[in-house]
Amino acid sequence: MIVVISGSPGTGKTAVSLALSKLTGMDYLHVSSFVLEKGLYVKYDEARSSYEIDDETVAQELEKFLKDRKNIVIETVYPSLINNADRVVVLRRDPRRLFEELSQRGWSKLKIVENVEAEILGYVSTEAKEWFGKVCEIDTTNLSVDQVVGKIMNETCDHDIDWLDRQDIQELLFYLDKIIN
Repeated sequence: MIVVISGSPGTGKTAVSLALSKLTGMDYLHVSSFVLEKGLYVKYDEARSSYEIDDETVAQELEKFLKDRKNIVIETVYPSLINNADRVVVLRRDPRRLFEELSQRGWSKLKIVENVEAEILGYVSTEAKEWFGKVCEIDTTNLSVDQVVGKIMNETCDHDIDWLDRQDIQELLFYLDKIIN
């Protein structure tokens, strides 16, 4: 079984992926580490403190790597880099809490704002749905890692999460826009 765990930075992908891998005995692949180890990046973006990649090249290398692997948990911010999966889970987190989490990481304001805005707009979730069709979204905001893993194992998903339904999140979005403009 190939399980893709995706979501914006700060939603719990690494902790959940590692716990799921340990519980099931499945292998674990952290796509960002794979990209760095294989030198699959194009350049480093100083302003965003991140590496730019050629999606097509990375997808091809991942396909080669995954060709003979049957039981693996794949952690990625970019679900469309993976060509097929048996289960796709997108972790979501209340954008206010996500803002706090990312701020504690010492990231630049630009990087924080871009990632929180992506969560508010459901960027990763939309990409996963367009690429795979069926996606399980889980709001990790008030859940422990074990609770999230339990939801994945039981295939208990939250309904489509739309943060923009909330007035406080709309206000946060306006605040974030002011930070970078």
